[in-house]
Amino acid sequence: MSQPDDRSPMAIAYAWAARVMTISIEMVTPGLLGYWVDQQLGTVVLFLVLGLTLGTVAGIFHLLSMIKSIPTESSDKKDSIDGTETQ
Repeated sequence: MSQPDDRSPMAIAYAWAARVMTISIEMVTPGLLGYWVDQQLGTVVLFLVLGLTLGTVAGIFHLLSMIKSIPTESSDKKDSIDGTETQ
């Protein structure tokens, strides 16, 4: 059973914003590095495409692991058919 989150709504929002920014950076950085490698080696878009692919795959795996770690609603507070909570 998970404990309730006692942080303020602003602290929770900042935590989620940090998670979203981390995944965004994780997805874009390999593409930028691939672009730089393409510039250094004189290739057209080979490493850019590889970097963006790698970043997308890494970002999706990170996002899936983050979703799995989110605590779910406890089973003792499921809504019944009429919308009232059961204890």
